[in-house]
Amino acid sequence: MAVNGAASAQPSRHLEPVRLRSWYAACPSEALRPGQVREWNLGGRELVLFRTRTGQAQALSAHCPHLGAHLARGTVIGEHLRCPLHHLCFDGSGTCREAPGWPEHARRPTQRAFPVVERHGTLLVFNGPVVLFPPPQVGTPELRWRAAPPVTVKACTWLPVVANAFDIEHLRTVHLRELREPPSVERPDAFTLRLHFVSRVTGTALADRMMKALSGDHIRVTLTLYGGTLLSVESDLGRTRSALLAGFRPGPEGTSVLLSFASPPSPLPGLTRARLALSRWLYTSFLHRDLSVLEGMRFQPAAAREDPVLRQLLDFAAQLPEDPDDAHA
Repeated sequence: MAVNGAASAQPSRHLEPVRLRSWYAACPSEALRPGQVREWNLGGRELVLFRTRTGQAQALSAHCPHLGAHLARGTVIGEHLRCPLHHLCFDGSGTCREAPGWPEHARRPTQRAFPVVERHGTLLVFNGPVVLFPPPQVGTPELRWRAAPPVTVKACTWLPVVANAFDIEHLRTVHLRELREPPSVERPDAFTLRLHFVSRVTGTALADRMMKALSGDHIRVTLTLYGGTLLSVESDLGRTRSALLAGFRPGPEGTSVLLSFASPPSPLPGLTRARLALSRWLYTSFLHRDLSVLEGMRFQPAAAREDPVLRQLLDFAAQLPEDPDDAHA
């Protein structure tokens, strides 16, 4: 196995901070329309997402810094979000642009803002005032993306969900794939962990047979974990390529997983949507065996360390930066 980047023998702290300083998949882009405001919870932190009239997505802390009204009850006015209680208007940077009735030179309150980008059919929010690493660029620019509604893995934190994707023995025993060569793990930087492998199909279900036919039984897969919160899966099937971006978010019931699927465009009218549907079906056929069995899982890091790939994942997770607001916990 090829491993790039040093890995500590023992993690320096606990493995699963409540919130990471990373990019989180908030919702499908199409789920936030111009002029719309929606609540969003990140592991107990309340935010509001809104889209301005010109289409720019923004994220602010949920409660007005004046008297604490919930801004999800507010209104989008042009490029600003107006508080429902006293009509203070905030832009996407959290600056108060209007304060009706306030003295002209009075100091206006500011609201905490969070960086937002839209990529791969998904609205991504960075949990922190300063972006520590760029949002992922998955696949090639011509890929077409479509996000699906999120699902929740109940009573399960993010690390077992991610570990499941990096578990080669699980790939063999449950998904009926055999590796054609040893896997390769690399760590390009402090926020990125990447796994490459080439597999063949040993299963006989319909999705297995279709995968085998499309790939010539030679499936090249690259998994990339970004900041512990976003996981891309890029598959080269020979005849076609596909990609998936999964976002993991802590919630009151467990880990919310938002999936966005991609496939190449078709030169024939109407076939691009069909290709996206096929990509979604192949991935969900592969994944539906995973998410439900993870519910209620009590992850055992000591046992996971016996696996060389999972050991790299645990070392990577241990050094990811925590949300400073969680330091007291």
